[in-house]
Amino acid sequence: MADVEFVNTEYGKNWVRLLHIRRLGGKQQDVRELEVNTSLTLTSQKDYLHGDNSDIIATDTQKNTVYALAKTKGVTTPEQFGLDLCHHFLSSFSHVTRVKVAVTMAPWRRMKVGGQDHAHAFIMTPDAVRFCNVEQARKSESRT
Repeated sequence: MADVEFVNTEYGKNWVRLLHIRRLGGKQQDVRELEVNTSLTLTSQKDYLHGDNSDIIATDTQKNTVYALAKTKGVTTPEQFGLDLCHHFLSSFSHVTRVKVAVTMAPWRRMKVGGQDHAHAFIMTPDAVRFCNVEQARKSESRT
């Protein structure tokens, strides 16, 4: 095979939709709707050179990781959730060298019923969308 220079070998999963409901005690709940994109860069290039996908972290695995971390760690802010995902992929897979995560959070607010905030009914308010990009390389500080 001729000499090949790989400029960008990252791959990932886009448009992972997540609705996280946090129960605050009693009937009170909090809703967070996220769209998450993950992108991984690996140490090897054998998948490109030899068709060996043994190191590939499947996109469904990336999607399921988003859901599992939301359930186990919760979702406080898009920034913290992005940091949690970066930390997970870098600490769980030694062959991952860089992780990029983009998180968009849609705004939801409590519905008013009889002039009072309802405990567990929400409406999406398209006033503003909160988003962040988090990137971390192995043995480096994260960038948000």
